[in-house]
Amino acid sequence: MIFRYGAMNADETCQIAHTMRCCLAFLSFVALLTISSALVAQTINHHQSEGIVVVEAEHFASQHKDNKRRWMIFSKDSPEHTYADSDLPHYHDASGGQYIEILPDTRSNHFEELVRGENFSNMPGKVAILSYPVYFEAPGTYFVWARAYSSGSEDNGVHFGINGTWPQSGQRLQLCEGKHKWTWSSAQRIKTNHCGTPNTVTLTVPSPGVHNVMVSMREDGFELDKFILTTDKQFVPQDAGESSSLSYQPDFPKKSILLGIKEYSRIFYASSDFGASPLGKIPLSPLEKQEALAIDTSVKANQKRFAYAQTQIDRRDAGKRSLTLVALALKQHTSKYKVLLNDKEIGNFTSAKTDTDFQEQYFEINNIQLNKGDVLTVASMADIDANLNATESSPVGGLWRALVLSRD
Repeated sequence: MIFRYGAMNADETCQIAHTMRCCLAFLSFVALLTISSALVAQTINHHQSEGIVVVEAEHFASQHKDNKRRWMIFSKDSPEHTYADSDLPHYHDASGGQYIEILPDTRSNHFEELVRGENFSNMPGKVAILSYPVYFEAPGTYFVWARAYSSGSEDNGVHFGINGTWPQSGQRLQLCEGKHKWTWSSAQRIKTNHCGTPNTVTLTVPSPGVHNVMVSMREDGFELDKFILTTDKQFVPQDAGESSSLSYQPDFPKKSILLGIKEYSRIFYASSDFGASPLGKIPLSPLEKQEALAIDTSVKANQKRFAYAQTQIDRRDAGKRSLTLVALALKQHTSKYKVLLNDKEIGNFTSAKTDTDFQEQYFEINNIQLNKGDVLTVASMADIDANLNATESSPVGGLWRALVLSRD
């Protein structure tokens, strides 16, 4: 923003007023986005097993056809909204402390105008569709139970579908009894029985695998806490129902070595990808626990002498590369390293002493042209301090773990 002294003419005054109006409009838009984002669920998948799927309604994967009505998530942390609504939030006794409601709610009773395709849709899949991907282990007919909250005569119906279809059996789940509290229903509204009969809402899963269970609006203001799909016709959920059958996501093993390597095209491991070099007179021993090669420093003749190991470049490793030598530092003494390409030295390094043994240290060599058949050699030396006695000195030295290639 530019500040100036002196009087402003009419054009300047109009320009500033226009700018302020634009800023206020933008801030209002940002505030609306913030509120909307707080009401949107994260993508979560479910897994059917032992004949049942239990889904928290707020765990939908996506929502579309929501330009007229929209499912919104409510919890104790939800921001206050200004949409038409006939009742207060009911998260305090919802399963998991969250539920969804379709808003705005402009028809909660018979005295308010019915607008087809807006606040009422007897046709499923027309307004506000939610998707819930579920992995089904078994195909078959599943009975649908929904835990809903109804406080009016016109906010108690919803549709269920599967895989982009809306079979008659999944339409018009109706909630008549249990007003003003969370209540389970599996009844389908029909012309001869508006409240329906229990266990008459079903979906057919055609095969094992992932299928998309869907929910769409019938009446705005409908509040949905949870729904269950079960192959057991005698099943009746109690209270808040069973725990949600979210897909199990096990923890993967965490990276424990080469922690400083963020990208690479090839890793040559010291103990498995390198072999003996004709330059080598000092033997190298694999340390399985450390996944490294090391020099046995308990042998006096092995100290302060280089040990060599080599590997050959494959055609797939050829090109301009950066090389990173991954060494393992020790507390008692340093180690020295050299990297050779076709017996020509291209880098040399010295590890620093560390507070704990076997800490990775990284030494880079950039802009190296590698060709098929080239030989890379790593030489390592245990630089033992002559003032250390045998009990103070580490029994190994010159440790290194890998030589890493990355695109230059």
